Amino acid sequence: MSSEMVTALIGLVLGGGGIAFLQSLFSGVGSLRAGARAHERESVQDLARARDKADERAASAERDRDYWRRTAGGYAYQLTRAGVDPSPPDPVPPSERPVTA
Repeated sequence: MSSEMVTALIGLVLGGGGIAFLQSLFSGVGSLRAGARAHERESVQDLARARDKADERAASAERDRDYWRRTAGGYAYQLTRAGVDPSPPDPVPPSERPVTA
């Protein structure tokens, strides 16, 4: 195959709209990829917002738990100072209790 034949073949394939077809093909693929990246970015932002809200709820629950723990401890201290024995005297946390079916 001579170089003139290769040149003519490339001109035939790429001439008459071949270049426009390739440009539209590559721009279409690029647009699809850009759209997918934008969708992925939105998904990542949604996940970040959900994570932040979950962190806020966990922090709020922890503050409430700590408040009630301090309040209960204060009441237990006041009752013990007033001579009232705690009931039960040695509480067992649920994680250490035997499992019953």
